[in-house]
Order: sequence, then C-alpha cells, then structure tokens
Amino acid sequence: METIRTRRTFAAIVTLLLAAALAFMTLAGCSNSSSKPSGNTTTRSVTDMRGRTVEIPENVDKVVGIGCALRPICYLGAVDKVVGVEEAEHEDSVSCAYRHVNNKTFSKLPVIGEGGSKGVTANEEAIVKAAPQVIICDSLQADEADALQQKTGIPVVCLDQPETVFDQQYYDNLIFLGEVLGKQDRATAVIDYIKNAEADLNQRASSSNENGKVTAYAAGISYRGGHGFDGTEANFPPFTCCNVTNIADGHGSDGPFTIDLEAVSSAQPGYIFIESGNLNMVADDYKANPAYFDSLSAVKDGKTYTLISYRFYSTNVELAIANCYQVGATVYPDTFGDVDPTKKLDEISEFFLGAPLSKDLAQQGGVFEQVDITKL
Repeated sequence: METIRTRRTFAAIVTLLLAAALAFMTLAGCSNSSSKPSGNTTTRSVTDMRGRTVEIPENVDKVVGIGCALRPICYLGAVDKVVGVEEAEHEDSVSCAYRHVNNKTFSKLPVIGEGGSKGVTANEEAIVKAAPQVIICDSLQADEADALQQKTGIPVVCLDQPETVFDQQYYDNLIFLGEVLGKQDRATAVIDYIKNAEADLNQRASSSNENGKVTAYAAGISYRGGHGFDGTEANFPPFTCCNVTNIADGHGSDGPFTIDLEAVSSAQPGYIFIESGNLNMVADDYKANPAYFDSLSAVKDGKTYTLISYRFYSTNVELAIANCYQVGATVYPDTFGDVDPTKKLDEISEFFLGAPLSKDLAQQGGVFEQVDITKL
C-alpha cells in the first residue's frame, strides 16, 4: 500500500515539474519573439562597405539609419521602412533636403540617438525598443559597428559614402544599400540619373565655344559651418564637371579649405560663385576691405553669381547637381541656353525626393542669381 502511495506521489511531482517547465518555455518564447526573429526566419549574408559579412533577414521591412545613412535611404524610396531616427532628424532644415521633405514623417518617429553636428551617438536601448530588423550606419568604423551589433543583438551594416558627387564609390554604396533594402531597381535608376546628368553637363561644356577658357572661384563654401570669401574648395564638383578651371586647385588641398586671398586676386578668376547662405559673411568681408574686392575683375565686370549650399550633414546630391547646372548655364550660355537652373533644381529634387525645393529654399535665401558684392 505504501509503495503504491509513493509511486502516485512521485508521478504527481513529475507532472508538476513538467508543467512548470512547459510554462517557462512558453513565456521565454514569447519574450524573445518581440526582439529577435524566430529561428526559422530566412536570412542572407551581405558584405558591407567596411568589408564586414553580416547575416540579415531575407526581406528587410524595418530599419534605422545612423550617421549620414538616412539620406540614401530616402533616395531609394524606403522612408516607409524607417522606424526610428536620430534626434537631429527631428529638426526641419531645407538645407538638409531629405530631412525637410520628410520632416512630418521623421518628427513622429522615436529618437534612437544623437546625430548631426553633435556627432554620432547611438542609444542602444532606444534602438532595441524601436525593433528594426537592420541598423544601417554611416560614420562608424568596423569595430564600432561590431560593438553596436553585439550590444543590440540586431544586424548592423555599414555604408562608407564619399563627399564627392560623381563617384563610383558613391554608386557602390547605393548598389549595396539597394541590395539590403530590396530596392535594387531604384538604386540603379538613381545611379543612372546621376551618370546621365554628368554626361549631359560634360557634353554641353565640351560643345561650348568657351570650353577650356573659363576660370572661376567658389567663395563662401560651407564646411563645418559657414565661411566668408576665403572659404573655398579644391576639386569643386560644379567646376570639374563643366571643365571650368578652378583657381583654388593646386594649393595643397583636395577639398574645402581657407585660401590666401592674395592667391585669388593674383589669379583674377573670370567668374566668382558664392554660396547664397553665406552672402552676409561675404558682405562683412567687403565692408572690411572694399579696395580688395574692387580690384577683382569678376566683381568689376558683374560676373558674380550665387550657388546653393549643398553640404549639410554630408552631401545633398540633388543640390550639388543643381549647382552644376547653375555654373554651366552661367559660363556657357551658348550650350545651356535651354536650361533654367531653378527649374532644373525642382526637376532633380522631384526625382531624388519626390518634391520640388526651389520655393522653400528661396524663402531661406537659397536662390540662383547674379549678385553685386559691393551692394550686399
């Protein structure tokens, strides 16, 4: 009798233990499913722009962008996949075109870290809460991306975008991002658009009677903030693609820098282009030294024109290309006669971002026009 009672007690204990274990496994499964894909989720391997091999879901529908990654995500028409943004993306600025066009969408999304001028600081807890399938980052090195991936348990893929416009490295980034987002066709279309614009600019410039004769200087170029007349850029894309001799080349820099003003007056460029957003700083420069500016032939001849700043949280490609057409239409009227740079700006921004930008830019002083430095 005692043996039967013992067996029944043992059986009851075993049953209770099995039930408890089953309940624990069920709860654990529920808690894991909210932050990680199930074990049978189909995945694929990709090699990112830092050379890292990362396993990501076959179909990516939810992402966050860190650093300067959100701009190309917008170019590829994948804004609907974004589930969180950096704090800087809540700030509306038409100078950061993708952010301006998508401000209503971005302002409603949770913040997943700092960005912009404050630097890239990811908030791991906020990212996990936003639950993206993939974190897309620019501005992070490979070891930083590895650390972020380990802390969040979410795949991290890296971009490595150059500041230049017409560049195979930039195209490679778009091709890779298109692969990640399932937007291969759109990536190809964007690349083709940029290449066709470059070919059009080259062809028009080479066909002009003035080809090879034009010299110019770019002033008030923004980089890490605004600059006055001495803020310029070597290898300036709007000059390079239009075969315009840039007098800032050959001074020891291959990008934005501060030039010795005597180098400008000695070269006497045929044209001067100034970023409209920094005209006030150039005006102050003129007031401080009017004799210097009065000695420049481009100022005396009225060959001074504006450009629109295209560098804000890296390169606004659509604005950069529009600037190229502004330069071409100004210095080669014989072959760019059918081009209105302002209308071209709207055409380009419609393609890249789905919205015209010229009116909104104009409200902030961003226009293409001839200016008189002596009367600013």
